[in-house]
Parts: sequence; C-alpha cells; structure tokens
Amino acid sequence: MTNEKALMAFMSKIAETKTLLQELQNHIDDHMEVNPDDVNWSHVGDAGRLLEDVTTITDWVFRRGECAE
Repeated sequence: MTNEKALMAFMSKIAETKTLLQELQNHIDDHMEVNPDDVNWSHVGDAGRLLEDVTTITDWVFRRGECAE
C-alpha cells in the first residue's frame, strides 16, 4: 500500500530538484555568466568547484567513485 503523504513529499522534492537542475543548466549554458574575454583563474576555480560538487552528487546517485563502496 502506498503511503500517500510520503509519495506527495517525494514528488514535491523531485519537482524542486528539477527546477534547481534547470536553473543550473541555464547558468552553465550561459557560461556561468562570464564573458569569454573576461575569463580568469578565479572563474576556472568556480567552474572546478561546480564540477566537484556535481561529481559528488552524480557519484552518490549512480554509486560511482568513492560512493561505490
């Protein structure tokens, strides 16, 4: 038997996550709002941090890397 409240909460969390992922995708598609002529090492660091955080999440979701153990 399905727990209706849990299902509703789960679907709400999925919807919120999809919204955040779309915002993130838009930000990345816009090259993190950085003009290519203005890129400096600070921007490289920001992109690296983003990659690191996304990698942590995808490793957890797909049980890869350190999360596979």
